[in-house]
Amino acid sequence: LSAAQVKDKTRIDDQYIPHLVKIARNSGHQMRLYLLAFDKHYDRNGNAALGKTEFYVPNDYVMKLSRQYPDIFSPVISVHSYRKDAIDELKKWADQGVRIVKWLPNVQGINPADEAIVPFYQAMKKYNMFLLTHAGEEYALDSHGQQHLGNPLLLRKPLDLGGKVIIAHCASAGKNKDLENPQKKIHNFDLFLRLMDEKKYEGLLFA
Repeated sequence: LSAAQVKDKTRIDDQYIPHLVKIARNSGHQMRLYLLAFDKHYDRNGNAALGKTEFYVPNDYVMKLSRQYPDIFSPVISVHSYRKDAIDELKKWADQGVRIVKWLPNVQGINPADEAIVPFYQAMKKYNMFLLTHAGEEYALDSHGQQHLGNPLLLRKPLDLGGKVIIAHCASAGKNKDLENPQKKIHNFDLFLRLMDEKKYEGLLFA
């Protein structure tokens, strides 16, 4: 949903769901699809920034479809870590069996290394939830000048806390500052490989 559609709470995707279900059921394979929610952009004070919200897919909507088509869809929620109710929202969905949380940091305005969200990561670990997050540059959506939030090295924070992280697309686009050698700017994929090479992240980091 666009920012304008967020305001009047319209839905544009219901018409496509039966078509998607038909494709899955007629594929000839036992196909299971992870259906991804996408939270709004929030500022660090926990206020929704609709002017920077590229689109919005509510958790309730994803869960509704997953219950409507349980043989096809598994729900993936999206909870912005700066939300005032972020930890309560995590618990709400963890209690209903959801185990994956979706982020796109450079579009949603999330700094994965922010000390302020350590309690959020601790809650995710408590509820045995995976973070499914994009890294690298984002070209499909407006990052509002925050491409640096796609730096893979920022994900050391949840990993060092023992959290489980899936890096979407292997951070395969663009360059970022090497936070461990700030004079250099190198490809995000190389920064990603550095994380993957670390023995301490085995069993925690996936891509």
